[in-house]
Parts: sequence; C-alpha cells; structure tokens
Amino acid sequence: MKVLLEDDPQKRTIITAFYTFLLEFGERYRELQLRSTMGGSIQPFITHLFKGGLIFESLLKHLYPRKDDGTLTRTLGGIFGTEAFRDDFVPEVDTSSYSLQKIVEDIEDDTIQSAFNTTAKLRNTTGHNLVWDDIFDPTPYRALFTQEVNALFYLVAVKFS
Repeated sequence: MKVLLEDDPQKRTIITAFYTFLLEFGERYRELQLRSTMGGSIQPFITHLFKGGLIFESLLKHLYPRKDDGTLTRTLGGIFGTEAFRDDFVPEVDTSSYSLQKIVEDIEDDTIQSAFNTTAKLRNTTGHNLVWDDIFDPTPYRALFTQEVNALFYLVAVKFS
C-alpha cells in the first residue's frame, strides 16, 4: 500500500476508503443485531458491501490499468480478462448474480477464487440497485464482508509485498 501513497496522492482515497470499510463493519453488524424482527432498510448494508467491491475494483484498476490490446480497463470483466491478472491470480472470475442469497450460497471457502468471485458479484450486483432480497442477518452479512476483506488482502499480499 506504500506504493499508493508514494505514486499518486490522489490514490490515498483508496487507503482511506479501505480503513473506513473495515471500521464501518462493527457498526453495521451491531445494527443488524438491533434490527426489528420486521426487518427494515437494507440500504446501509448494501452500500457498505458495495464500498468493499468498489475498493477492490479501484485497486485492480490501479494494478491493471490496460487490457491486453492496450486500451484502458473500464470494468471488472476487462481486468479479469487480462493475461497479467490471470497470471497473477486466477484464470476466471464470476462477476454476476441474480440475488444476494445466491451470492451467499456460492461462497465455497476462503480461497482467492471464492473471495474474488464473491467480491466481483457484490460489486456488480449492489452497484446497480438498492432493492434486493433481504438476506441481512449477522451470519450472511459477516460471510460476505469476510469474503471482501479476503479479496482485498489477497490483492495486497500478492501485489504490494
């Protein structure tokens, strides 16, 4: 992460967002524990998970700014399609889902593949709509957050160590 601080001061936003993403989890988690049995707005949880996906995407765009043909990477799919990304991490990342419940069900383990799939799906799913299935209770929320943190730490461990 030191590279982000030295390279371009504007990229310090990524580091600040990462810290606040980590710190915000405790507050969101407590909100779930205090939540009415009738449910409530899922917006705070959706936007928190979206933030994790956006940080992931921002780091990837910093690390893989260009596709193999030299054009700028503008989407996660463009980044995941680069030879450089596939050489560093995994050959393929699943980026779409039709529900939050499906994203939770698809979590297999704590591997890079699972973390990247979950985070990419959350980024793309939560980034397009605030109205989703209400899967939010502490257990699935913690699982989704953990997958995003794993994805971010895998990136840091491989690319910034």
